[in-house]
Parts: sequence; C-alpha cells; structure tokens
Amino acid sequence: MTTFKFRILTMKKTFFWLLLACCSFTTVQAQETPVQNEQKNWTFSLDQARQHALENNRNMKKAGLALEQAQAAKWVAIANYLPQSSVSMSYNNYLGANLEIFGQVIPMQASSTATIQVTQALFNANILVGIQLSELGRQMSQNVLKQTELSIKLSVNTLYYSILVSEDNKTILVKNIENIRTLVKATHAKVEVGISEQTEADQMDVTLANLENTLQSVERNIELAYNSMHILLGIGVNDELKLSDPLLVLTEQCNSYDLLTQPFQIENNPEMQASYLSMQMSKKQYDLSKATMLPSVTAIYQHNEKIMKSAFDMTMKNTLVISASMPLIVGGKNLVGVKKAKLGYQSSQLDNELAKDQLQLQEKQLRYNLKSAQASYEIQKKNIDVSQRVFNNITKKYEQGLSSSLELTMANNNLLTAQSNYINAVMNLLGAQDSLKKLLGLL
Repeated sequence: MTTFKFRILTMKKTFFWLLLACCSFTTVQAQETPVQNEQKNWTFSLDQARQHALENNRNMKKAGLALEQAQAAKWVAIANYLPQSSVSMSYNNYLGANLEIFGQVIPMQASSTATIQVTQALFNANILVGIQLSELGRQMSQNVLKQTELSIKLSVNTLYYSILVSEDNKTILVKNIENIRTLVKATHAKVEVGISEQTEADQMDVTLANLENTLQSVERNIELAYNSMHILLGIGVNDELKLSDPLLVLTEQCNSYDLLTQPFQIENNPEMQASYLSMQMSKKQYDLSKATMLPSVTAIYQHNEKIMKSAFDMTMKNTLVISASMPLIVGGKNLVGVKKAKLGYQSSQLDNELAKDQLQLQEKQLRYNLKSAQASYEIQKKNIDVSQRVFNNITKKYEQGLSSSLELTMANNNLLTAQSNYINAVMNLLGAQDSLKKLLGLL
C-alpha cells in the first residue's frame, strides 16, 4: 500500500513538472513570436544593398545549392571507380538429400557461409568519362552561380537607380505643385475682383490637377519599386527600407570615358564560358558514346568463411577473379550513337562560334550605347536648367499680369518634359554603364 501511494505521489510530481515545462515553453514561444515578427529598419548604400542581396536573395541561395549538388554528384561519380565491398551470409539445407559418388553415399548436411567480396574496376571508360562529365556539370553550376550573381547585382542597381530617380522626380513635382497651387489661388482672387477671366482660373485648375495626378502615379511607382527591392534583397515585406546614396553622387561617379577604354577579354565573359562548357559537354558525350565500344576490366576478390560445414564442401576460402567484357554486335546501335553524338558535338562548336560573334557585336553596341547615353545626359542636363529658368521667368511675368495662363501652362509642360527627359537620360546613362560593366566582368 505504501509503495502504491509512493508511485501515485511520484506520478503527480512528474505530471506537475511536465505541466510546468509545457507552460514555460508556451510562455517562451509567446515571448519570441513578437520578436520574430518585429519590423526591422534597413538603410543601404548601393554597395551594401548588392552585398545583402548576394547573401540573402533566394535565387542566389538556389544557385549555391545547385553548385553543392553538382559537387556531390561529382563525388558520386568518383565513388563508382573506388573499391566496392559487400558482406553476405548464406544458409543451405538439402533436406536430408545424399550425394552418391563412385558408389559411395555422402550425406549432404546443412551448411552456412559468410562471404566478404571486394570489387575494383580496373578499366571502365564509361565511368572515367562519367567522372569528367560530372566535373563539367560542376563547372557549369559554378558558372550559373556567377551569372546569377551578376544578374542580381544588375537588378539591384537598376531598382536602386529607379527608386532614387522617382523620389527626385517626386520632390520636383511637389515643389511645382506648391508653386502652381499658389498661382491658382492668386488667379481665383484676380477673377473675384474682375482683373482676370474665369478661363484663366479654369486653365490653372486643369494644370494643377494634371500635376497632382502625375504625382500620385509617381508615388505608386515608388511603392512598387520598394516592394520589388524588398524581395530582391530578401528582407521582410513589412520592414522599413531607406537608400542612403544620393542620385547625384552615383551619377557623378559614372566615369564613362574610363570605362570605354577597358578591353574586352571575351574568354572571361560568363556567357562565353557557359557556351564553351556546353561545347565541352557535347564532346564528352561524344567520348562516352565511343566508350560503349571499349572493353571493361574488373577485379573481384572473395573471401569465404564457413560457419556450418557439410561433409562434402568444395567452396574455396579465397578467390580472385579478373573479368573483361566487350560488346561485339548490338545491331549497329553503338555506331549510330557515336555518329549522333559527333553531330551534336559539331553543332555545339557552331553554337560556340556564334556566341563569340554575338558577344563581340554586343560589345560594340554597348560601347555605342554608353557614348550616346553620356552625350544625351549632358544635353538634357543643360536643357533642364534652361527650361527651369524659362518657367521661373514666365511665372514672374504671370504674377505681374504680363503673361497668360496659357503661356504659363506651356512653360510648365516644357519643364515637366525636360525633367522627364533628364530622368530618362540619367537612367539610360547608369543602365548603359552597368550593362557594359557586366559584359566586361567589372560589375
């Protein structure tokens, strides 16, 4: 009875501690959940944004995992050429049967044997070529990782520029709206006292409405760009994100003339390397098709250890076997396979030459684009200064009653057009620079 009560008491204590542990675990989870969902604040320069994307972007992580898989596949291929061993055990029972030899009856007793077998491929062209193919697969995965890295850098740059340009455009629009709103109030005041006509006020209202609609469109574009940047950087969708590099600084850092003097080493280009690796892969496929017609040589060592031995037993304790095999006639399938693989290799050679020519043409085009973008930027930079001065001049005249609302509207439209052209010129310049850097391997 005392033992029973002791067990009951022990069970109650155990249950109490389990309940306490569960409550503690639930409390810890409740305390950790808000921390995990806590909004974070991020501030990135352009270089920091690119580095963060390379470390946290999901496509970059997938490319890294693909490279690890390719490395593992290479070791699997190598393992096929390493010694292979196995252990087996057998039990034979002849159910009372006897063996008669030269009139002598020998009872067949039950037997059991433990066997250790080691196999080593001495020569197998298929395995050797397979190892080479797995190494090429690893190099191709590494090349994909490099191309993914360049693409992510380029995407981060483009989005970063786009956000900065849109925010600068928003600042300009807000300033213009404030100016136009002041003029609208002044125009309505003039209409009320009979100095100006209602059409002047209506025209100014339309101008203000167009500017406000443009501002809303820019704000939506900014929000969309920030959302895309969150995904690209691999940060929480609700996290606060700020960009620290001003657009003017990035534009001034754009040294197109130095970049245009950089040589193009086509063999270092990732796309050219991918084409070359693809050609090498086709060549190895060609070698593999020829390897199917070569002999294979294998060595097998077997050690048998008797656990139960019968009266008649001819099992050898140690055995070494060297076997060789070679296909002879398989209906011409091997020859056709070799021819097909050879044609594939020749096709890949043509693809490689075409890729080389296309990259050389792309280089010329990108250099031309950068020169053109630089010239356009310098022109639009001057144009926006002139348009701003014209708008300021007509605004003063309008305030003094020396110009009409139509002239002011046209000047405002010209200024908006100049601002839009300048923004496009900035984006084209930075984009042309990055495209050429990517081709040259300098991004």
